[in-house]
Amino acid sequence: MGIPDRILRMLEEKKRSGCPVKPQSELYKDLSFDSLSFIALLLEIEEIYSIVFEIAEMEKCLRVVGLIAATERKVREKAP
Repeated sequence: MGIPDRILRMLEEKKRSGCPVKPQSELYKDLSFDSLSFIALLLEIEEIYSIVFEIAEMEKCLRVVGLIAATERKVREKAP
């Protein structure tokens, strides 16, 4: 399973609203994440892919498309 599919599945499982998960969905506004659930999601993604999101990068992860892009970029940077 690719990164986008896995993250979309995680978001579907963790969202707190009835809104569908779309690329432009905002985690807080559309999917009803709060700060704790957002950090828990990032920590889970970090553990799965052995990456670390810096504080400055987290703002880019507030939309689904940004979260996927940031994760893919971090995984590519980690690769030898």
